[in-house]
Amino acid sequence: MLLVALATASLALGGCGYVWPFAGNRARASVEALNLSDVRLTRTLFGISCSKSDHIYYKFVARNLSGQRVHGVVCMSYLKGATVRITG
Repeated sequence: MLLVALATASLALGGCGYVWPFAGNRARASVEALNLSDVRLTRTLFGISCSKSDHIYYKFVARNLSGQRVHGVVCMSYLKGATVRITG
């Protein structure tokens, strides 16, 4: 019974995009939703620009519509959406 509950929870969270390897896809989609392209993600353990309630962090480098490089971070938590913060 416990195994069924764990499998169900894993599939539910995986479907939401918060479990590896799906978290990277969700982070990339969040950055691309801001019309940024050529996205390069790096998983990090520290979310310096993120909220205390966030648990999953990605740094990114991308290009905006005019071709300039944009740096930022994607902050995510298990039952919350993704937040994209531009840091430079």
